[in-house]
Amino acid sequence: MIDAFKNIFKNKGIEIKNIDEEFQIACAAILCEAASMDGAFDEKEKLLILNLIQKQFSLDEDSTLSLYEEARVLAEDSSELYGFTKVLKNSWNLDKKIRMLEMLWEVAYVDGELDPAEDMLIRRIAGLIHVEDRDRILAKQKVLNK
Repeated sequence: MIDAFKNIFKNKGIEIKNIDEEFQIACAAILCEAASMDGAFDEKEKLLILNLIQKQFSLDEDSTLSLYEEARVLAEDSSELYGFTKVLKNSWNLDKKIRMLEMLWEVAYVDGELDPAEDMLIRRIAGLIHVEDRDRILAKQKVLNK
Protein backbone atom coordinates (compact mmCIF):
# COMPACT_ATOMS: atom_id res chain seq x y z
CA MET A 1 0.00 0.00 0.00
CA ILE A 2 2.73 2.46 0.92
CA ASP A 3 4.65 1.59 -2.26
CA ALA A 4 1.62 2.41 -4.41
CA PHE A 5 1.26 5.68 -2.53
CA LYS A 6 4.93 6.54 -3.07
CA ASN A 7 4.39 6.05 -6.81
CA ILE A 8 1.89 8.92 -6.73
CA PHE A 9 4.72 11.22 -5.65
CA LYS A 10 7.29 9.73 -8.04
CA ASN A 11 4.92 10.30 -10.96
CA LYS A 12 4.74 13.98 -9.97
CA GLY A 13 8.49 14.35 -9.46
CA ILE A 14 8.24 14.69 -5.68
CA GLU A 15 10.71 12.81 -3.49
CA ILE A 16 9.44 11.75 -0.07
CA LYS A 17 12.07 11.52 2.66
CA ASN A 18 10.10 9.76 5.42
CA ILE A 19 6.68 8.44 6.38
CA ASP A 20 5.76 11.58 8.36
CA GLU A 21 6.26 13.62 5.20
CA GLU A 22 3.89 11.26 3.35
CA PHE A 23 1.17 11.89 5.92
CA GLN A 24 1.76 15.62 5.80
CA ILE A 25 1.51 15.78 2.01
CA ALA A 26 -1.57 13.54 2.00
CA CYS A 27 -3.28 15.80 4.53
CA ALA A 28 -2.29 19.02 2.73
CA ALA A 29 -3.37 17.62 -0.66
CA ILE A 30 -6.80 16.75 0.73
CA LEU A 31 -7.13 20.29 2.09
CA CYS A 32 -6.13 21.74 -1.30
CA GLU A 33 -8.67 19.50 -3.01
CA ALA A 34 -11.37 20.77 -0.65
CA ALA A 35 -10.40 24.37 -1.35
CA SER A 36 -10.86 23.87 -5.07
CA MET A 37 -14.21 22.05 -4.87
CA ASP A 38 -16.31 25.20 -5.25
CA GLY A 39 -14.42 26.20 -8.39
CA ALA A 40 -12.46 29.02 -6.74
CA PHE A 41 -9.20 28.51 -4.86
CA ASP A 42 -8.55 31.97 -3.47
CA GLU A 43 -5.95 33.62 -1.27
CA LYS A 44 -8.04 33.21 1.91
CA GLU A 45 -8.15 29.47 1.37
CA LYS A 46 -4.43 29.32 0.66
CA LEU A 47 -3.57 31.26 3.82
CA LEU A 48 -5.89 29.11 5.92
CA ILE A 49 -4.37 25.90 4.57
CA LEU A 50 -0.86 27.21 5.24
CA ASN A 51 -1.89 28.07 8.80
CA LEU A 52 -3.60 24.72 9.38
CA ILE A 53 -0.73 22.58 8.15
CA GLN A 54 1.86 24.68 9.95
CA LYS A 55 0.01 24.20 13.26
CA GLN A 56 -0.95 20.57 12.67
CA PHE A 57 2.60 19.45 11.88
CA SER A 58 4.62 22.06 13.84
CA LEU A 59 6.50 23.20 10.73
CA ASP A 60 8.54 26.30 10.12
CA GLU A 61 7.43 28.77 7.47
CA ASP A 62 9.68 27.46 4.68
CA SER A 63 8.72 23.83 5.28
CA THR A 64 5.05 24.79 5.37
CA LEU A 65 5.25 26.62 2.06
CA SER A 66 7.17 23.77 0.42
CA LEU A 67 4.64 21.22 1.69
CA TYR A 68 1.76 23.37 0.45
CA GLU A 69 3.27 23.76 -3.02
CA GLU A 70 3.85 20.02 -3.39
CA ALA A 71 0.36 19.24 -2.12
CA ARG A 72 -1.23 21.75 -4.45
CA VAL A 73 0.41 20.06 -7.45
CA LEU A 74 -0.80 16.65 -6.28
CA ALA A 75 -4.32 17.89 -5.56
CA GLU A 76 -4.75 19.04 -9.13
CA ASP A 77 -5.17 15.36 -9.99
CA SER A 78 -8.18 14.58 -7.82
CA SER A 79 -8.19 10.92 -8.90
CA GLU A 80 -5.46 10.45 -6.30
CA LEU A 81 -7.82 11.31 -3.42
CA TYR A 82 -8.35 7.65 -2.55
CA GLY A 83 -4.61 7.10 -2.16
CA PHE A 84 -4.31 10.05 0.20
CA THR A 85 -7.26 8.99 2.34
CA LYS A 86 -6.06 5.38 2.45
CA VAL A 87 -2.79 6.45 4.06
CA LEU A 88 -4.66 8.48 6.68
CA LYS A 89 -7.23 5.74 7.29
CA ASN A 90 -4.60 3.09 7.92
CA SER A 91 -2.20 5.21 9.94
CA TRP A 92 -4.09 7.82 11.93
CA ASN A 93 -6.12 7.27 15.08
CA LEU A 94 -9.70 8.49 15.34
CA ASP A 95 -8.76 11.78 17.01
CA LYS A 96 -6.41 12.72 14.15
CA LYS A 97 -9.02 11.71 11.58
CA ILE A 98 -11.60 13.92 13.27
CA ARG A 99 -9.06 16.78 13.36
CA MET A 100 -8.63 16.26 9.60
CA LEU A 101 -12.38 16.70 9.17
CA GLU A 102 -12.32 19.84 11.31
CA MET A 103 -9.63 21.29 9.07
CA LEU A 104 -11.71 20.40 6.01
CA TRP A 105 -14.75 22.15 7.49
CA GLU A 106 -12.60 25.21 8.21
CA VAL A 107 -11.51 25.31 4.57
CA ALA A 108 -15.08 24.79 3.37
CA TYR A 109 -16.43 27.65 5.49
CA VAL A 110 -13.56 30.14 5.03
CA ASP A 111 -15.64 32.04 2.46
CA GLY A 112 -18.66 32.15 4.76
CA GLU A 113 -20.79 29.54 3.01
CA LEU A 114 -20.76 25.82 2.32
CA ASP A 115 -20.84 24.78 -1.31
CA PRO A 116 -22.68 21.46 -1.92
CA ALA A 117 -19.58 20.05 -3.63
CA GLU A 118 -17.50 20.81 -0.51
CA ASP A 119 -20.08 19.13 1.71
CA MET A 120 -20.14 16.06 -0.53
CA LEU A 121 -16.33 15.86 -0.56
CA ILE A 122 -16.13 15.99 3.23
CA ARG A 123 -18.80 13.27 3.52
CA ARG A 124 -16.84 11.16 1.05
CA ILE A 125 -13.55 11.68 2.88
CA ALA A 126 -15.17 10.87 6.23
CA GLY A 127 -16.37 7.58 4.78
CA LEU A 128 -13.01 6.77 3.22
CA ILE A 129 -11.13 7.35 6.48
CA HIS A 130 -13.80 5.52 8.50
CA VAL A 131 -15.20 8.37 10.57
CA GLU A 132 -18.84 7.92 11.50
CA ASP A 133 -21.48 10.48 10.52
CA ARG A 134 -21.95 11.49 14.16
CA ASP A 135 -18.28 12.43 14.51
CA ARG A 136 -18.30 14.21 11.13
CA ILE A 137 -21.27 16.32 12.23
CA LEU A 138 -19.68 17.06 15.61
CA ALA A 139 -16.52 18.22 13.81
CA LYS A 140 -18.65 20.50 11.65
CA GLN A 141 -20.45 21.93 14.68
CA LYS A 142 -17.15 22.55 16.45
CA VAL A 143 -15.92 24.62 13.49
CA LEU A 144 -19.22 26.50 13.17
CA ASN A 145 -19.16 27.38 16.89
CA LYS A 146 -15.71 29.02 16.61
